This record gives sequence, C-alpha cells and structure tokens, in this order.
Amino acid sequence: MTRYVLDASVAARFLLTESLSEEASAVLRDYVEERIELAAPGILAYEVGNALWKAVRGKHLELEAATEKQRDFLSLEIPAVMLDDGDHHYILEWAHMRDVTYYDAAYAVAAKKLGATLLTADNELHRKSSERQPTRHLKDYSE
Repeated sequence: MTRYVLDASVAARFLLTESLSEEASAVLRDYVEERIELAAPGILAYEVGNALWKAVRGKHLELEAATEKQRDFLSLEIPAVMLDDGDHHYILEWAHMRDVTYYDAAYAVAAKKLGATLLTADNELHRKSSERQPTRHLKDYSE
C-alpha cells in the first residue's frame, strides 16, 4: 500500500474548492477506502485551520460552514508524524538549504522519516523536494 505524507496544500483542497480539488477528492476517497496510507506532521491541523480562517475572512465561506468542515477534517484522524529534536534541526537545515519555509520543510522531512512519498500541490515544494526524495504533485495523483 502506498504511503503519503500530505501537506496543507492537498488537505485544504479536501475542504475548499480550488484547482486540483477533484484530485484531492480522489486522495481522500482512497484514504477513506484504505487504498492508501496518509500521515502528516502535527502542523497540518493548524495550517488547514488557517486556510479555513482565510476563507471565512475573505467571505468565501461562512464561519458555521468552516467549523463543520474543520470538524469533518479532524474526524479523518490522519496519523501525526512525531518529530524529535534531531528532526527539527534537520528541518531547519532543509529549509535553509532549499529556501523553503520551515513548515514546508517539516512535511518533506516527515516524508523522509517515514520512507513515504511527499504529496503536495505546491509547485515550488514539489520541485525542490523531488530533487532529493520521492515526491508526487497532486496533479499527477492516480492510484
């Protein structure tokens, strides 16, 4: 079974209508039907919450709908990748060497730690991560 570490650019598309939302729905379906495994660092819930907050703030979504979407997302219980002190040092180094945010580097390092493929809809992260480890862009998702 394929194991992915997904980042917020994919998870937000589970909940919000954006480009590649159909592909994100396929990922979600495959996870729920246990055809793939998903995991993510603990920051995923915060980043998804922030995406929902932005949608409410931008008047693209009512607060009540965002709260329901957040509840649905949290009920998926995507396993958290536990990152230790050594991992955090490596994340900082990875972010610096590849000129990406610490958050993005955390997803890449979590994937490496698990021996999983990083799944992202972020073009820059995809390009920079795929130089060193298995990475799949959401647009290329098919199981």
